[in-house]
Amino acid sequence: MKKRFDAVAWMRQRRTQIDEEDSVLTWPQKRQRTHEQVLQDPLLAPLCREVVAPEKAGLRTRRKRLSSAHHAQTR
Repeated sequence: MKKRFDAVAWMRQRRTQIDEEDSVLTWPQKRQRTHEQVLQDPLLAPLCREVVAPEKAGLRTRRKRLSSAHHAQTR
């Protein structure tokens, strides 16, 4: 069976293109460029405007679980 589309090859090529486009940018400039591109995407833009506290996102809970699991192993 012959592949009509090779996703891995396409992604590698795209990453190379992005690296070439961004080669002259500093890290903050790359971050800003990515943010601006995401704001133009109709699916991702609403997520950029949503602010979630770390506690609400479950980050504190996960950290506690990892911490208590670690303490159980070391005792």
